[in-house]
Amino acid sequence: MDVVIDSLCVDGYESSYKSLAEDGVLICTGNISAAMNKNKPESMFDSKKVALWWSDMKARHMWSRCFFYDIYESYANDPKVAGRVSLNQVPKAQRLIEKGLPNGTVVLNPWKKLDPKQNVPIEKWGMDGKPNRTY
Repeated sequence: MDVVIDSLCVDGYESSYKSLAEDGVLICTGNISAAMNKNKPESMFDSKKVALWWSDMKARHMWSRCFFYDIYESYANDPKVAGRVSLNQVPKAQRLIEKGLPNGTVVLNPWKKLDPKQNVPIEKWGMDGKPNRTY
């Protein structure tokens, strides 16, 4: 593969790195599954912390064609959240963002119950590329 983005680190990024093409690039964005792996034995040499450290070392310093961005480190200080929106609130949130109004991050919760106050029309598009019905 030309580009692989691994945010889980299930096997210490090994399978992701091995799947790269000769000139492919691996982008590691954190190792959340290594921190949560409850099947790892707890010993001095095979602990969760050592597994995390070793995965990070390989990705940061040992492998060529690998870039490491720890997105979890970037949230060391909790970001200021201006609000959480459901899917049908996205158009309104986007308009506010374009005006520079939210003071903080707007988080999309796709599983959040839809807001009945937001009347967002849904258009069904025809084969000609034009809307033919609005629901």
